[in-house]
Amino acid sequence: MSLRGFLQELRRRHVLKVAVAYTGIGIVLLEVLTHLFHNFEAPHWVLKVITTLLIVGLPVACLMAWGFEFREGRVRSIPRERTDAPPALPSPVAANPHPSIAVLPFADMSAERNQQYLGDGIAEELLNALASIDGLDVAARTSSFSLASKGAGINEIGDTLHVRHVLEGSVRRSGAKLRVTAQLIDVQSGFHLFSQSYDRAAEDIFSIQNEIAREIVRTLLPRIGLDTAAQLVKQGTSSLEAYNLWLMARQWLTRPSPAAFRTATEQLVEATRLDPGFAEAWGDLAYINGFVACWVTDPLPYLMEAHHAAETALALSPDNVEGLLFRAYASLLVHHDAKASDEYFRRARDAGADLSVWAFNRAVLHDNPMGSFETATSYLEDAERKDPLAHNLKWVLAWNYFVLGRHGEAVRVAEQLRQLGVSAPDGIAICGILLGTAAARQARESLATMADAVPEFAHVAHLYQFMIDDVIGDREHAQKLLDGLLAQAAAQLPVSPIVVAEGYKALGEFDDAIDWWSRAVDQHVPYTLIWMPALNRGHPIVGKDPRFLTLLQRMGLLPDAAAGSAGI
Repeated sequence: MSLRGFLQELRRRHVLKVAVAYTGIGIVLLEVLTHLFHNFEAPHWVLKVITTLLIVGLPVACLMAWGFEFREGRVRSIPRERTDAPPALPSPVAANPHPSIAVLPFADMSAERNQQYLGDGIAEELLNALASIDGLDVAARTSSFSLASKGAGINEIGDTLHVRHVLEGSVRRSGAKLRVTAQLIDVQSGFHLFSQSYDRAAEDIFSIQNEIAREIVRTLLPRIGLDTAAQLVKQGTSSLEAYNLWLMARQWLTRPSPAAFRTATEQLVEATRLDPGFAEAWGDLAYINGFVACWVTDPLPYLMEAHHAAETALALSPDNVEGLLFRAYASLLVHHDAKASDEYFRRARDAGADLSVWAFNRAVLHDNPMGSFETATSYLEDAERKDPLAHNLKWVLAWNYFVLGRHGEAVRVAEQLRQLGVSAPDGIAICGILLGTAAARQARESLATMADAVPEFAHVAHLYQFMIDDVIGDREHAQKLLDGLLAQAAAQLPVSPIVVAEGYKALGEFDDAIDWWSRAVDQHVPYTLIWMPALNRGHPIVGKDPRFLTLLQRMGLLPDAAAGSAGI
């Protein structure tokens, strides 16, 4: 436990109050006894014995204060790991009947402070390994890592994530030597269930992870019957260098940044060169390329790279989650096959996909485009309860609430998102759209700054600026932005058709908007799947236009019955 956490525990358990009260009472008592013993001529050794007992009793009283919490004049014993006799007023942690844990990133204690990626990677591998244990609830990575980065105490982490246990640790690397320290803490008592250090050669990182994971499982689930030789952490590669590159690149997946995608891609390409059989690196390469395809004006090269990487990953490991997620994405975007997409999403979930990642992808790439907002909202809410600090879940959830007419809930979640410090363009736009005109104009300015900072991804910022213009009715700004894009197109410069379409829509020129949407569908522009159907299904004009419905049918997003009733 850190010094800060220890001091917080002292305050929470009233140890300092007990020490001060004990000392004060002891001084008063000695003063009274001194006068009494003097008047009654008691031997001097009696007062010395009592003084000694009071001094010895001070640490005893402090230990009792640590082990017992004094509240409202009653003593409440330390909660035990029981589910058959919950306290009368259960906390969120006590209300969870299953063993539960949050895994924090292991702190980098190396002299150069350049190994945090390794600390993050160790924690993520352990988290994934523990998540595979039936009966153990594991907090989502995004929220646990976010709380740790903000310096949250053990109690705050436990209360926010509803977990009873927290695993924290450190990693120190010096040349070829590695020291990993792990501590498992009971949130309610503050006690360490175990603390262990592992000194090994750096190439033994996989065996260290397995050893820590098995030790935790033995502590939390003594009746699980785990084989001591079980490989909870799968060794995807025997190349330590490839593994290090993969860990460094993997940070991008949880914090996507347009400016950093090239570095992450280069790291994964090098990892797959060092070990062509490294399925996890191929899968992440597919995921990154599929993601970046949303941001660029020419998505096809990135989609082709993603397809190759996903197929390689799945050939090496048929249950590779990222490979399955890309197939689900491509099945609907490229092949317009909703049934195949649904099946790949099911397989990814069965293969152990992180709920937050799965729910986000499923909602944005399948259910929302299909118009199944109620279904998507249900599992998004479930994922958000388990991962309350995940930005991507909140912006999709806020939009779904808005589409479903639950405007109060939409504004509430958008405000939470703003307080989290959202920086992604989609989240910025959602906050602007839902939090009023002033917020919308501020969001539009933030998007303009983003476009200037990363010019090659400017069209994504323009797309969301048009959406904001449409909501607040700023035709002048929309016209100026659209004129600039059309001038680029006339000069044979690359322009995204989905962005131009959104510009025409913001100006109320729906015929031109549908024409440019059609071009975007032909070019397999990802935002024709990600956003165009979800935004316009309920539009009073576009949503009823037969040409728009024809587009949805071409994309496999319109059930046959609905297409027939629309006269298509």
